[in-house]
Amino acid sequence: MNESLLRWKGRIGSLKALALLVLIFLVIFTFPAVTGFVTALKNPSAPQPVTVSELISGNIGTQRYVNVSGVASYKLAYTETENSVSKAIIYPLIDRQGNAVVFVRTTEANLASAPDTQVTVTGLTTSAPSDLKNLIEKDLSEINGAGYQTSSALYVEQGQKPGQLILYLLALAAMAFATVLCIATFFFPSVAFGAFPAQQIPPDAKISKAIKATGNFQQVKTMQPLEFAKARRNFTDAVANLFVMDDRSIGVYIHFVLSRRVYGVQVSKQETDWMALVKPAQVIAVEPGKIYSWRDRWAVSIRFKDSADKPQTMLISFENAASQANFVNFLREKGYAVSSGQYAVTGSVWS
Repeated sequence: MNESLLRWKGRIGSLKALALLVLIFLVIFTFPAVTGFVTALKNPSAPQPVTVSELISGNIGTQRYVNVSGVASYKLAYTETENSVSKAIIYPLIDRQGNAVVFVRTTEANLASAPDTQVTVTGLTTSAPSDLKNLIEKDLSEINGAGYQTSSALYVEQGQKPGQLILYLLALAAMAFATVLCIATFFFPSVAFGAFPAQQIPPDAKISKAIKATGNFQQVKTMQPLEFAKARRNFTDAVANLFVMDDRSIGVYIHFVLSRRVYGVQVSKQETDWMALVKPAQVIAVEPGKIYSWRDRWAVSIRFKDSADKPQTMLISFENAASQANFVNFLREKGYAVSSGQYAVTGSVWS
């Protein structure tokens, strides 16, 4: 048995929840990275010279790196504010010879009071958001009445450049590698158990009854008399109680409390009971060992067939080696054939 291999399997498998969270963030950041990559791919390093008329005709698509000249009419600009502070202005760039107007966004909000000026603008063509579209379309009749044509679908983001292709390639490669690593965690066991001999119990050892259980549990409808519901669910490292019945059946019991809170205030609370009941005739193998992860835990594996004749594995972990060994000795006293833990056990149901 390679303990180091089991330990790393358990460590990697325990990262599933973190991997899922990382995957969500990767998906969120992949879209802008792909968009940036496509923008960089379809643009040369230098801006493309275009006219205002070409921009509003629809011949130039969005996310194009362009260079366009015209008269900037700053006093007719729309002002973009945030918390009552001017953040940017969107001004009309006028081609008086072509009788065309395209809107340009700049973060130099102080230009709002500047006089009309002949300028050359370099930036990226961008799809106009709905708010800007509505403003342009609201003023469209006045723009047309002055003898100009414009488009509400596109504007120029002044000063914006397409990113470097190599940087986007590196970013996408890194995200693809991280995605593969995250997906790989789902191919490792959530709990890595390996057989290991139970240790001798020292005279001054502290025996604890605290346990954690991993396995498939059935919901309990009533405790007295014991009656099960149909619902089943898996628990991992759940705080549990352990008992052995008069007929030597092993019971593992979980009292599960689900609380729902809103802004720190509990608004609902649901309590349910769950149990795994293993009868002696259902047992396949009982093995002492360890659950390997970032911190190894002494445990006992009980493999059995449930009432539906389906193979199940119940892992019971203990606070220390003495508590595990005490349970192993107890099972042996009750007549269970507990393996030595030196080798993994295979076999069929015994009684």
